[in-house]
Amino acid sequence: MKRSKMAVIGLGNRLLSDEGAGLHAVDLLRARFESGRRDGSTRVDIDLVEAGTPGMNLLHQFDEREKIIFIDAGNCGLRAGEYRRFVPGEVVGIKKSKGYSLHEFDLIGFLEFAKRMNMTENVEIVIYCVQAAELSMSEQLSPVVEQALPGLVRAVYHEVTTGKYGENHA
Repeated sequence: MKRSKMAVIGLGNRLLSDEGAGLHAVDLLRARFESGRRDGSTRVDIDLVEAGTPGMNLLHQFDEREKIIFIDAGNCGLRAGEYRRFVPGEVVGIKKSKGYSLHEFDLIGFLEFAKRMNMTENVEIVIYCVQAAELSMSEQLSPVVEQALPGLVRAVYHEVTTGKYGENHA
């Protein structure tokens, strides 16, 4: 199976409410792309990936890619439900790993590791971060994050289909 040059990778854990926002966003994107393919309005070759948390299993995603967009929930320094588009150089990770155990890394730490392994040099990397409101044991998103996801999905869809990005919603 041929790999697409572009991927959108949703990160998170569906069992921790807003921590699963990246995965829910990929679900919404998949539905939007499938609808566009059926009516002929979308002809983008893209892989949509539900990845869980950053770890060694994600390193292969850099192979043969030109662009990867990560969608994740986190502490982005915004109000709950707001989202922002970043590139890796614009943000720093909070977690610090003691070694190469990637389960201790946040997304930025993972990307720094991948860069040290020379896996990111030919890949444009974009991060959409939505500010989490709730991280309790629940499969339901908080109302404010659930309400924000369609806007985030529109922004990612626009970037993927046009190559351009618009305003952050912070």
